Amino acid sequence: MKSTNEKDYDKSNKIKAVSLNRFSKTDYKNLLLDDGDRQKLAQALVDYLCVKFRIPRALVIVTNKPQPHTTGYSGRLKSKTFGFYKPILREITIYNTTAVRKQTVSIKVFADTLLHEFMHHYDTFYLKIKSMHTEGFYKRISDLERKLS
Repeated sequence: MKSTNEKDYDKSNKIKAVSLNRFSKTDYKNLLLDDGDRQKLAQALVDYLCVKFRIPRALVIVTNKPQPHTTGYSGRLKSKTFGFYKPILREITIYNTTAVRKQTVSIKVFADTLLHEFMHHYDTFYLKIKSMHTEGFYKRISDLERKLS
């Protein structure tokens, strides 16, 4: 008999698209213009998506702390965290500053990270599964981005 995690993994892998097809492109395009407050623009997009999917609102936190990262023995960058999602608090945190150079992340990286973390929220509250990095998870992100563009 499969565990809950295995069932969630299988379900996540099978679902390759978000459940809606029609979206306003305004909030996503406003975010990509990057001519305003990223916190405000990101929250507006997530609020819009939560309303569209009829799921609880998620709070977006944009921090200017450098991305947490690890380095290898040579001192070269090994991995970094772009953002994270806390399902119990319904919080999406995005790091707005690069790990090493401490520069503002590009708007494309910022937007991609926001959609990635939103998909964890979607999985948790819409699909009602434990959100995992499956092939289906990444296909749902691509589907949502394509529909918003």
